[in-house]
Amino acid sequence: MQSKVSVIIPLYNAVSCLEETLLSVLQQSYKNIEVIVVDDGSTDGSFELAKTFESPIVKVVVNKGKGACSARNYGFALSSGDYIQYLDADDVLSSNKIAEHVKALNGSKDKLAVCNTIHFYDIPETGICKDADYVFSTEAPEELFIKLWGGLDAKMNMIQTSAWLTPRKLIEQAGPWNEELAKDQDGEFFARMGLQSKGIVYVPEAKNYYRKYIKGNNIASQKQRKHIESNLLATDIKAQYLFKISASKQAKQAIATQYKHVAMEAWPEFKDITKRALKSCHDLGGSAYSPILGGAMIELIKKIFGWKLAKSVAVNGRKLLNR
Repeated sequence: MQSKVSVIIPLYNAVSCLEETLLSVLQQSYKNIEVIVVDDGSTDGSFELAKTFESPIVKVVVNKGKGACSARNYGFALSSGDYIQYLDADDVLSSNKIAEHVKALNGSKDKLAVCNTIHFYDIPETGICKDADYVFSTEAPEELFIKLWGGLDAKMNMIQTSAWLTPRKLIEQAGPWNEELAKDQDGEFFARMGLQSKGIVYVPEAKNYYRKYIKGNNIASQKQRKHIESNLLATDIKAQYLFKISASKQAKQAIATQYKHVAMEAWPEFKDITKRALKSCHDLGGSAYSPILGGAMIELIKKIFGWKLAKSVAVNGRKLLNR
């Protein structure tokens, strides 16, 4: 029998995007699906819009005020699919995404399928792929995460939540979403899934479209203390997962780069977090990670005086412009 796929969508105030997201699921070429929308207390009409899509294959439920991770866990508890497609309420799947992933997995219950992600603002097809060099098939999943986290050249990238298709059995074995994390929940979750799997299957024919916001309105853009602390905790946890499998020089560099990323995100607002993250980075041998922090003047300051001063100038400059 054809495998069943459960599409789980956590929903909170995404009324302007939700219809496009749901249509991208309902127009999948793969038909043996169920869709579970879990509303977290939307106040913008998202819940009411979702209810208009209810059908024998679309269920809309409420999990008010408990966050996206809790919503995903609740949706999983209600689901019955052999494979799970987590999908954010403002992202879009190519029409062949689920079909190609199921085909590539070929019945496997201990591997994950993954595709490239296209970052876009308004029209999905006009977006840009930024992870082409980081997504590949491997039966040694630590290889993918070491490269993804900056273990080979101190450059790092991300694989967005909706790019994956995960076997139900693997989630049952590896555990639910960590509801204690406020940021990088997907990084921790898929690191746990991936590093406990038997391999990653790359599916270039499929595409995941990740919506970006000019004013930074999604979780990935949030930089309150709880978000930066969550990034640090998630890095601690990911380090444990990786080092159980590999403590190679490249693995240590990957985690060191992750810590340096957290340190730079925290500075200058949360200097204590920067200090903790840099110590962990240095304990692992340090990292040459050095992202672009601003325009030519900011980069010149970084080159001459270091990234801390450059980041401080950039942050203070943005504050002045936003007054």
